[in-house]
Amino acid sequence: MRNIIQRFRILFDRTFAAQGWKQLAWLVAAIVLVFIIGWLMHFFFISGATYNDLSGLTWHQRLFQLLIDPGAVDYVSADHHLVAQILALIGTILFGGCLISVISNMLQRHVENFKEGGISYKLKNHVVIIGFDEMVPSLIAQICRDPRYKGCHILVQTTEPAQTVKGYIDRNLPKKQEGRVLMANARRDSEEDLQRLCTTKAREVFVIGNRDEVDHDSMNIDCLKKIVEIHKRAKDCPIIPFTVFFAYHNTFSVFQVTDLAEEWRKYIEFRPFNFYEGWAKKVLISRFYTDGYSKTEYPPLDREQMGPDCQKYVHLAILGMSRLGVALGTEAAHLMHFPNYFKNKELKTRITFIDIHADREMDIFKNRYRHLFQIMSSTYRDYESGTGEEQVLPPTLFKGKDADFLDIHFEFIKARAESVAIQQLLAQWACDEGQLLTIAVCLKKPRLNMDVGLYLPDVVYERNIPILLQQQSSAALLSMLNCEWKEDKVSKFSHLFPFGMMDNYFDLNSREIQVAQTINYIYDYFFKHNATPTELPDEKTMHNLWIQLPVALQWSNYYNSYSIGPKLRALGYDENRCPETLTEDEVNTIAQVEHNRWSMEKLLLGFRKPDDKILEHMETDESIRKLCRLLFIHQDIRPYEDLSEYSKDLDRIMVRCLPLIIKQKLQ
Repeated sequence: MRNIIQRFRILFDRTFAAQGWKQLAWLVAAIVLVFIIGWLMHFFFISGATYNDLSGLTWHQRLFQLLIDPGAVDYVSADHHLVAQILALIGTILFGGCLISVISNMLQRHVENFKEGGISYKLKNHVVIIGFDEMVPSLIAQICRDPRYKGCHILVQTTEPAQTVKGYIDRNLPKKQEGRVLMANARRDSEEDLQRLCTTKAREVFVIGNRDEVDHDSMNIDCLKKIVEIHKRAKDCPIIPFTVFFAYHNTFSVFQVTDLAEEWRKYIEFRPFNFYEGWAKKVLISRFYTDGYSKTEYPPLDREQMGPDCQKYVHLAILGMSRLGVALGTEAAHLMHFPNYFKNKELKTRITFIDIHADREMDIFKNRYRHLFQIMSSTYRDYESGTGEEQVLPPTLFKGKDADFLDIHFEFIKARAESVAIQQLLAQWACDEGQLLTIAVCLKKPRLNMDVGLYLPDVVYERNIPILLQQQSSAALLSMLNCEWKEDKVSKFSHLFPFGMMDNYFDLNSREIQVAQTINYIYDYFFKHNATPTELPDEKTMHNLWIQLPVALQWSNYYNSYSIGPKLRALGYDENRCPETLTEDEVNTIAQVEHNRWSMEKLLLGFRKPDDKILEHMETDESIRKLCRLLFIHQDIRPYEDLSEYSKDLDRIMVRCLPLIIKQKLQ
């Protein structure tokens, strides 16, 4: 008996302290029990009582009247008053005390649950953000401004105090948009909690995670696995875009080239992104940054028309081989390819890394991109323990015509950025009329970037050399220094540009995806019809082709789309101004540029050039060629003049379609 009572007490305490509906269930049960007891008392003790003004009521109506109205006791005959009073007291406690307190508690708990993200909603066509870091408020602000997401609720999953997170988000939103944001206090490593987010009915999902986690990337992948399992079990679940943030660039790079998510793509559209790659794109491709109050526009590295007859070259000098500095240099290597190289092989785009540990960082960089440096020479200088004399480091594998046919040159300099030797070198470069210099300050200790960026040689400021200055949290100080708020913008520091802030590194850019999908459609059309398309199908058709594409080819199309700006600028056009057709001379010129860009892209993504023995087998055996593609070996990584006509046509076809791509982009 004692065990039964103990179990009942535990059951009562657990359920009564839980959600409001369980409290209400206990109350309903108590009311039913009271009515049963009341009926028994009424039947055995006062069934024969007289009721002055209640005689027209049935017994259960009289019972109810006694329970809810203590004054009804006066209508009961005097000899039955005691039992009637007991029933009235029970009714007062039950309906006047318990009922009101339970309803009040339910409402209070409901409000608390809402504020703390404890309420689940059956949402549809909403946006889900899993995790919270500095960039989430900016992402939400972009979603609220984008007409494609008009009216969509935004559900933010977090394990942090929901009220604190909501307050931080609301500070970045107009008052009328605050109601669109809902909070869900849930764990992203719990499948039960993830089901509360209704991702199977969502319009789009962003898996962000929490920045301070040691195993951030692994947790995001584990979260994605659980969501895929949920989507597998759902009926008629559409393929929903999942943008997944990777904190580490090496993890991000793996997902760029390896179709680890091939099984997932049956259920979700997987889009990885990374902080460093995102900021490199902002600076070199989107070329603007906005914090909601002001807009910073970044100048292109090719500030002049780099046509076939141009005698200048682009030079990006990066002070500090931090992860952001390396990402910036790598992105520049993807983009900065120009036709003047084919008339003068000395006019290569130069990317210079300057770091106190450049020898060690160079080895890491070359190991990471080993297949690139198998065919590319580089240079190294040591100002710390040597004279700074330039050393040429030859390709590690190929020689002769199979080496050094690309138009990018990497240089590594071991020195402190603030040293006299480097300051003199920067001044020398700034005075060189033959180069378009841009300086990026990306030291591993961000607090030192301002010290270096504000105290470069005077000639750097006098000649308006663009200086990209990495900042960690705010661009406000640099915006004041470069006089962005003034109409004339005349200042010694007018060409200092902040970048790398933690709060705004992701662009919700649908045009970027559309252009990449358009490029994929053009290639697919050419493979099927051996001709160029004259018009484009609807977006759904192109999207269906896109989601069937291996991830490495998706990224190939992305990088192709990023290079449209430099190509058109080299011809004297821009992304918003292009003739309906290009001349054959323009097509052939940019086709060579496109091949160099494509070769660099493949090498940076992990492909490699085959040696003569493998190449011989690839050219005669289709099965060997397919196997080599799986092993990331491509026979077209070679000089343009050595390509087959079919491979040259692949470059020409894309250049001919540039007007069609621009037309689609501007719609």
